Amino acid sequence: MAIVDPQTRTRCRPGQVGEIWVAGDSVAVGYWQRPGLTREVFEATPVDGGDRGPYMRTGDLGLRTEDGLFVCGRIKDVVIVGGRNHYPHDIERTAESAHPAIRPGCVAAFGVDADGVEQVVVAAELRREAGDGTDREAQQGVVNAVLRAVAQEHRLTVREVVLLPAGTLPKTSSGKLQRRETRKEYLAGRSPWNPRQQH
Repeated sequence: MAIVDPQTRTRCRPGQVGEIWVAGDSVAVGYWQRPGLTREVFEATPVDGGDRGPYMRTGDLGLRTEDGLFVCGRIKDVVIVGGRNHYPHDIERTAESAHPAIRPGCVAAFGVDADGVEQVVVAAELRREAGDGTDREAQQGVVNAVLRAVAQEHRLTVREVVLLPAGTLPKTSSGKLQRRETRKEYLAGRSPWNPRQQH
């Protein structure tokens, strides 16, 4: 295993976040009839060489310390605002705990392009007992709580907070949140995303 800077392809120092690359007999040799993608993903080599490899690029970010490997998230999910990396699951955890009306495990944070600048959107499902979401004053209280919590915890301004009915966010059959699908539905403005609850 190697932790590698995904842009420079140089090995990371201990404690430095990079992409997790793996090699070994249990790693597949590539994609069926897709040689270009196979070279990119399954035949990666760090520019500073080494005696192992080629490596498979996992797409996961992590760091290694003397205590072991720590996985930080997916490269494609990272939101970069003002040159700083923000991991969606950190923002989601903060937003989820910002107000009791938000359903646990039902918050998605993702980046959108706004006038050439990446900004954060938070989508959160409301608990069923919180009502049908039509009480505008109550909704604004939830939105304000999320905005405050994310700003305080992450020094980050959220572009928009979208409040959704329970069971709305796309998830896999095993219950894993699908951030990219959530972002796609948000950008398409599909019901129940429209009308949106904005700040």
